[in-house]
Amino acid sequence: MSNWYTADTHFGSDSNDILIRDMRPFKNIAEYTEEQVRIWNGQASSDDTIYVIGDFCNYNHHEKDYESGLAVSKLVNAHIVYIIGNSEERVINDHFGGDFNRFRDYCLMNPEFKFDDVLKNTYLDINGIRFFLTHRPVNHDKDCLNLFGHVHRGIGLWRPFGFNVGTDLNHFQLFGDDDIMFLMKQKKEYWDIDPDINC
Repeated sequence: MSNWYTADTHFGSDSNDILIRDMRPFKNIAEYTEEQVRIWNGQASSDDTIYVIGDFCNYNHHEKDYESGLAVSKLVNAHIVYIIGNSEERVINDHFGGDFNRFRDYCLMNPEFKFDDVLKNTYLDINGIRFFLTHRPVNHDKDCLNLFGHVHRGIGLWRPFGFNVGTDLNHFQLFGDDDIMFLMKQKKEYWDIDPDINC
């Protein structure tokens, strides 16, 4: 049983703009979704858990089909713990009266979806190191390391407070515990001590 991490997948039938905006190398959203599912099912077994740290589905002022995005969960073999992002916050406000628990129940009880849990954020120990999993880096916990998304490629992979696990930053692969430990080593041995990195 292994844990895996990603963010900012933006699944949904009307999400082609995300491919253009983020220069994702796919012809259309169907091809992108199929490839993401293939990668996830190749990396993560049915006993594993994937933590999606926000924006699993796509939802904004002109792309509204969040349900087709949520339905991608049924195609994934692994367990999914779904941490909400700003797309989900918009869904909650527009369709669930701002009630997170109603959205959570909808995701967990709808037979069209397959989520093991839906959370606003959570803490998790990875190889004995405490991490806070939250979508927006601005909401990081200053007392531990953080895994986050939201910014896509905008601020890169690393910040002094943690790591961006967005799908765009790992060639659409999931980050595993070993990847996080490698990033920890890089952080300790290079990134935290090189003053030029924080320019």
